[in-house]
Amino acid sequence: MTEDSRRKKDISRPALRPPDATGGAEQTSSRTVPLMILACGLLLVVAALLILFLPLQQDDPVIVQQTEQPDVHSVVPQPPPSSVPQPPSGQVTTNDDWVQEIDRLMEVWLQKQAEAESVNVATWGGDAYTGAVSLVKECDRLLGEQQYLTAKAACEEAIDGLGDLMASQDDLLESAIAAGLLTLDHDDPEQDDPEAASGHFQRALALDADDERAVIGLHRAEQRPAVLNFLRDGLAMENAGDPDGALLAFTAAAELDPEFEPAQEAQSRVRAEIAEKEFQQAMSRALQAMSDGKLSKARSALQKAESIRPGDRTVRDLKQQLARTQLAGRLTVLRQNAERFEHKEHWPEALKACNEALSLDSHAAFAASCKERVSVRIDLDNRLKSILAKPERLFADGPLQEARQVLAYASEVTPRRPILALQINQIDQLITLSEAEIEVVIRSDGLTEVVIYHVGRLGLFQEKHLVLRTGNYTATGSRNGYRDVRQTLTVRPGSGKMVFTLRCEEPI
Repeated sequence: MTEDSRRKKDISRPALRPPDATGGAEQTSSRTVPLMILACGLLLVVAALLILFLPLQQDDPVIVQQTEQPDVHSVVPQPPPSSVPQPPSGQVTTNDDWVQEIDRLMEVWLQKQAEAESVNVATWGGDAYTGAVSLVKECDRLLGEQQYLTAKAACEEAIDGLGDLMASQDDLLESAIAAGLLTLDHDDPEQDDPEAASGHFQRALALDADDERAVIGLHRAEQRPAVLNFLRDGLAMENAGDPDGALLAFTAAAELDPEFEPAQEAQSRVRAEIAEKEFQQAMSRALQAMSDGKLSKARSALQKAESIRPGDRTVRDLKQQLARTQLAGRLTVLRQNAERFEHKEHWPEALKACNEALSLDSHAAFAASCKERVSVRIDLDNRLKSILAKPERLFADGPLQEARQVLAYASEVTPRRPILALQINQIDQLITLSEAEIEVVIRSDGLTEVVIYHVGRLGLFQEKHLVLRTGNYTATGSRNGYRDVRQTLTVRPGSGKMVFTLRCEEPI
């Protein structure tokens, strides 16, 4: 290849552009026609120059070459024009080979650059990416100056630098997040730099738009001015003795940034102060209520104190004292109720009060004696009521004897209150009535056989005189050829001689 042909090839190479990462086939085709026209024009100009200067090159080729050689600003020194740089043995042997090798490196660069641009490398790559792009431009310039070795080195360095940059993406992400957190949170909140922190988190989001830590960190940085305002307001109100207002401010700060420790600490501190104040007030109310005998209010106050300090020993001791006081008060009420019911001779109600007292305190002496005493009276009361409910049973000897025994026992009970006295008097009257003897006259026709149950067979008579004890007697009469008759003889004192008639008068 001649010098002229190389120069023509260099002139015809298009400017370097990375391929569109998202696909731009239509844009490339739209630029192709203007570029081809421009290239043809440049070729015509070069051909004219060759015709004009070709004789000069034949006379003094070295001087002509020096005249056309552009200034080189690369830090790599230019090799003498008379010598062509030689690549390592077995790789490249001609200038065309050098150009093809560098073009291959350019294609590698453009591919890697497209991949990098797809992840927004220009935003986060910084000086490393800018330096790699500059090296590629330098490679292109050196290629045009036929400094193939240094051009190749520049391309390789650019490719390696971009590869290292992409490999460090995860490390750069972690560093950006760490720098943002370090800038955002200081021991002294006033030293926080939200603006700088936002920059770090934005760089992290440029590295990974889906990183949750960066999203949260950027939000925290944006909220920090408002958070600091709430924190300052809360501290001012706390110092002014307004813990409730301070708590509202600290809570607002903590809600805006739950990870902002100064707001969390201040919130906890003020809550503890408010809780301590409420605890002391609740305990004071409880003690005052117990002193005034208002046990219900004391219990409510202690429940409030316990909700603030669960398991507090002082609250536990005072609750035990309140429980003892309440027990004593309840037992007193039950004892008074039992005594009142006893006085009124309401024995079931009195027994209920005694049993309730024993359920509260099995060692309550008054309740034990009360239960024993009232149980006896309930039994006696039931027996007395049973006799009075069916007084006719006393007309029989068995029930009458039992009534005499119950009356004797009841007469010994003290104190004899009105209801018991009335029961004793009523049963005594029943017994007296049941023991009375009454003259009874039974008249018949002398033809009827008369029998009185529990008295005997009286036989045939016109009139029979008997002395019977108070009671009900069944008498029957029978006569041959006549229907039997039956009659109940109700014998009661107080009406003088009693007359009954018994005859069989209905023929069969």
